[in-house]
Amino acid sequence: MNDIQAELYTGSEPSAAIHLYMHLARLLFQNGATVQHIIDTVQAVRNHLGGDDVQVLVGYGGIVITDFAGVRYHTRVERRQAFIRFNVGLLTAVSRLVRGLPDTKLTAGEIRRRLQEIETRPPWLSPGWQVLVTGLVALGFGGVNGADWRALSGAFPAALLLAVIRQRLTDRGYNPFLAVLVAGLAGALAAGAMGSLIATSTPLIALIAVLLPLVPGFPLINAGVDVMHNHNEVGVGRLAFAVMMLTSLALAACLPLTVFARIQPPPPVMLTTVTDRLADGLFAALAAGSLGAAFNVERRHLPILVLIGLLARLARDGLVAGIGWDMALAAFAGAVAASVLSYCLSRPCKFPAVVFATIGVLPMIPGFLIIDGLNGLFLLARLPASAIDYGFLLNTGQTLLRAELIVLALILGVIFPLFWLEGRKPRI
Repeated sequence: MNDIQAELYTGSEPSAAIHLYMHLARLLFQNGATVQHIIDTVQAVRNHLGGDDVQVLVGYGGIVITDFAGVRYHTRVERRQAFIRFNVGLLTAVSRLVRGLPDTKLTAGEIRRRLQEIETRPPWLSPGWQVLVTGLVALGFGGVNGADWRALSGAFPAALLLAVIRQRLTDRGYNPFLAVLVAGLAGALAAGAMGSLIATSTPLIALIAVLLPLVPGFPLINAGVDVMHNHNEVGVGRLAFAVMMLTSLALAACLPLTVFARIQPPPPVMLTTVTDRLADGLFAALAAGSLGAAFNVERRHLPILVLIGLLARLARDGLVAGIGWDMALAAFAGAVAASVLSYCLSRPCKFPAVVFATIGVLPMIPGFLIIDGLNGLFLLARLPASAIDYGFLLNTGQTLLRAELIVLALILGVIFPLFWLEGRKPRI
């Protein structure tokens, strides 16, 4: 990957601080931080080191930083080929370092050395364990969407196959959308084939459970956060990335649905017994904890993610079953609960609240509604116009619309509470 860097300065040679600021901003951007998080973090480091002012401009393809010292200033520009990955452990380590600066006397060079140590620190999970974790995520998503044990037993090895293929393609430098398309297609075909062989009553859930670990939750949430802070270029870029990733996943589901599409009765929405709701919450906790491990969340923080995923799902199920709330409204309330809990724990534990809230709400993605709607579209495409049942047509459209509303409710349920709670506090 080629970097294009430029420097403009007046009066004297640039200080070590400007190189530190660029290193910090680049590191955060490439590992999934929002623009405001980047700006506030650089400002916090500048407050520690001293100086008149520092201005940070983050674009989707580059970063511009200007360091002011009296009448002199130094500007550094770095353009990079944008690539999005999400390393929660790195973001947390940087956050902990920056929040602890007021209690230290670290120089710019010492801070940069610590950042380099954080950057080169390998994930605590080996590639083999990361593959296994993807299988656990699929089990969690299958459970919360109503899969029976046969579907879960088919989804697990299919998810392992998907993870291995995606890992190999990514390591060889393939386009991320192509890697998701090929890996998702292989995993969904394997899940569909296993569902047919073991005669599960929920084959579609096995298929979607394999694909849901690839849903771009972070780009969607971060895009909304960036737009809320008026960082529209990066927000729109991240939204475009998420749309392309979702398109790749939809395409990956096309062939399996063409082969295995059939009518499947929906799982019960009203989990009337406490045991059912508790089991649903435990599957959500499994999905959230496994997703955290996949995103390199530090091991000591995994119980927090498990707790957030469990309580958010229990809140949603309790509102639907106990009070009769609409699913979208209950999902919004569950996301709000996850956001508030993440915010309350983020200060003492020193981690970005939005990151943990996002992982906590991902198990509430309406996987069955999404795959059932797509399945209905494929069934309708096979029928001549004269044979289409308009009740089924309306039900398919309504299913897809409900899924979209629930996903929107989850996104808003993360963004708005944190935006209100954090106010003007630095996003570090």
